[in-house]
Amino acid sequence: MAKYKILHFRDRCIGCGSCVAVCEKYWEMKEDGLSHLKGSKLQKGADETTYELELDDPECNIDAQDVCPVQIIKVKNNN
Repeated sequence: MAKYKILHFRDRCIGCGSCVAVCEKYWEMKEDGLSHLKGSKLQKGADETTYELELDDPECNIDAQDVCPVQIIKVKNNN
């Protein structure tokens, strides 16, 4: 089991691109002008759409979480 889970609450994205600027390995801008967590899986919830990616090392995703002005990126430790 991966040590970390990266969550992206894409419905609240404002398309500023700060996550891409600090973590291009995992983040990209899509044609709709919103960011996307590369390799993530869609998780539909009752309230909103969330994308999840499990990793052994969060790498630059912590930086992406920290620079997001609307705080829609969460890095969770599974331990």
